[in-house]
Amino acid sequence: MRRLYAQLDGLEWGAWLVVRIAVGLEFFGSGLGKLGKLNGLIHYFRSLGIPAAEILAPFVASTELVCGALIAVGLVTRPAAVMLCGVMTVAIVTAAAPEKHITASWHGMLEFFYLPEVLLFLLLVWVVAGAGRASLDARLGARG
Repeated sequence: MRRLYAQLDGLEWGAWLVVRIAVGLEFFGSGLGKLGKLNGLIHYFRSLGIPAAEILAPFVASTELVCGALIAVGLVTRPAAVMLCGVMTVAIVTAAAPEKHITASWHGMLEFFYLPEVLLFLLLVWVVAGAGRASLDARLGARG
């Protein structure tokens, strides 16, 4: 059993790589889509009561695009993941949880953890730990 665990530990870099690329591409694609429909995003932000929607909508879309690309290739991964954690926190608080009418109860907690935004946030928290050895950060000797 120890040998099996040791072999699985040797494959850890692959898990980091797959998660990092999947999360990065998810945000890259989301940012690209939002930039393509910026007027709709601005209107949506206004409907949520987000102030300065004309400024924040392009900022969020650009952040998702750039930080998603950086995470996918593993370059300055930690700062990019922290930026996206901020975006996801605001998305959860202003849109995802209120739209699902999540309450402070056992059932509400279960619904909260089923939100895709929460899952992406948790994956980003994992990515904040680093890009893994199959990344540009590792090649450049950075801790990012």
